[in-house]
Formats: sequence, C-alpha cells, structure tokens
Amino acid sequence: MGIDYYGVLSLKKNSTDLEIKKAFRRLAIHYNPERQKDRGVQAVFSLIAEAYDVLSDPFKRAIYDQYGEEGLKRGVPGPQDYIQPYVFHGDPLRTYRDFFGTSSPYADLLDVLANPLPLYELPEGRGIKRKEEPLIKPLLLTLNEVFFGGVKKMKIQRLVLSGDGKSATVPREKILTIPIKPGLPSGTEILFPEEGDQGPTKIPADIIFVTEDRPHDTFVRDGSNLLMIVDVFLREALTGFIVTVNTIDERILRVPITSVVSPGYEKLVIGEGLPLVENPKERGDLIIRFNIEFPAYMPNSSKNYVKKAFRVSSAGGEKGDAEYIQRLILADKLRRNIDSDIPLRRESDDDEKRQLRDICNP
Repeated sequence: MGIDYYGVLSLKKNSTDLEIKKAFRRLAIHYNPERQKDRGVQAVFSLIAEAYDVLSDPFKRAIYDQYGEEGLKRGVPGPQDYIQPYVFHGDPLRTYRDFFGTSSPYADLLDVLANPLPLYELPEGRGIKRKEEPLIKPLLLTLNEVFFGGVKKMKIQRLVLSGDGKSATVPREKILTIPIKPGLPSGTEILFPEEGDQGPTKIPADIIFVTEDRPHDTFVRDGSNLLMIVDVFLREALTGFIVTVNTIDERILRVPITSVVSPGYEKLVIGEGLPLVENPKERGDLIIRFNIEFPAYMPNSSKNYVKKAFRVSSAGGEKGDAEYIQRLILADKLRRNIDSDIPLRRESDDDEKRQLRDICNP
C-alpha cells in the first residue's frame, strides 16, 4: 500500500482545490516544527507538504488518482511519451513559504487573509520579481541511448501568461529537446533556463534534468567501462571455455578464457566499453567477472580421477615454482606435437623424444 495523500490531509477524493488549500493551511500551521518540538513532527510536516505538492497540481493529482503513489513515483507510460517519476523536492518549509509567503509559524495568517498588505508594501508591488527555485527532474537513459547518443524529447506542462495584460496564466504543454552525447556520464545535469511556470510577479524556474542509467539485462556501467558477470562450472574454470558476448551495438564477441579462473579473476577486453564523452571514437573496456558453480555431488570414482589429474602438480616442484610450471607447459606442447599428424623430421625424432623424457622426468 502506498501513501494515502487524501488521508494525510483528511480529505475526500473528490475534494476541490479550495478544500485542499484549506486543509493544508490548517495542518501546516499546526505541525510546523517551530511550533511543536515533539520528536517526529518533522516527518509529519514533510508528509503534509508532499501531499499538498501532489494534490494541488492537477497533472500530478490525475496520475496519483489513477496509479497511486507507487505509479506516481515509478513513472508511467503516457499517451505519447513516458511520464517521468515524481520526486518530492524534500524541503517542506519551501512549500510552506510558497503557500503563506513567510516561513514564520507565528504569523497571524487569518488576519493577513482578512486584511492583506497593500500591494506596494510587497516586493512584487515594487516591481521586484523573485526567481523560482529550480525544478529537478530525473532523466532515465538506457545503455543503448548512452552508447549511441542522439536526441530525447520530454513533454512538460507549464503555466504561461496569456491575455492582453499578461496577468492571467493558462496551462500549456511544451516539448523539450534534450541532446544526448555518446557516453554521457550518469548524474549529468542538463539545464533549460526559465522553462518553469510563468507568472506576473515571478521569474520562471529553471528546469534541470539529471541523467540516470536504466538497468540492463547483461551489463552494469562503471564509468566508461562495462561490467558483466558470467556463470561457469568448475570444469570450465579449470580447463578453459569461450564466453559469447552480445554487444550493445549488436555484434557477437567470442572471448576465449585459457587461464585458470580463480576467485577474483577478471578478463579484460580492451575497447569494448562505452564511448568516451571527450572523444567518442575511443571507448572504455569490457570487464568480465566470473561466478564459479561447484558440483553439488561427486562420486568416489570421479574424485579419484581428479586426484590423479592434480597428482602431477606435486611430483616435480614446489607450489608456485615458475620454472617448474614452464617445464610442464613445454612438456604439454611437445606431447601435442608428437601426437599430431604433422610428421617430425626423422633426424630429430630421437633428440626431441630425449628432450621430452628429460623434461617430464627431471
């Protein structure tokens, strides 16, 4: 169950805009943290401000009424484009100031409403316009969009001045075109100056989109590098295998793994990551990590074969002896040459067999 914003403000679902404002006025004054020092009142005050922020906006309220708090904060498909998730700005006192015109919890608000200050005594009455706080919106990008770059279009709703005197506002929709550079880092801020709501006594707020990466089925982003995790069986980890990678640009890579895959082993594929923003012709790397799956059961006969396979490692040298390991590798190569169909020169047969015997039996 999500948050019941109507319940927070003690309202019915069919409440009017005026009823929403009255409910917020009453609760915001009562639960202002400056008036009540009780522990936990700050959380209640913040929840009241968030509920008003949603229900006082017709667009947010319509989404909330249809999809609830979970859909509002997760984002939902719209008629033409994806509707971005709602994020509360996190400053309940900002909502309080915007509503009452003051942050003082002791102001005689009812008197102010009954006897408003003359217009010339207010900053707006003296021709001073205040700039609205910036509106920060998340911009979710897939790794494909980050890889190739391009243009993303976002629809926003805003109030614009209308009429001959430019004193009234009406809602309008606008399409913002956002350029996406290949390899754009997560957390990049893209600014659209003064694209917020217009008003006769204020300067519209800036709209700032902050990029976020959507989860990918295969890759995880690490700066300009891509990380993937591959599950392998123990026998593959010991004997080698090939990793098949379906790249973001729809190529197929076959990466041979010839080393023994131990815990913490990584395979680095140079130049198969994301483009670099400063130079899209260059790319980061692909990092492959491994999750080794051990067999749940092995019969004794299989264990004996494994023991025989590892017995050679203790027959001729100390663990980690580089010279001994090189001798084993050379011996393995000579065995393959002898067993292959490529004939050795007759005059060297005896010499190479003697070398093989010396290497295998130091």
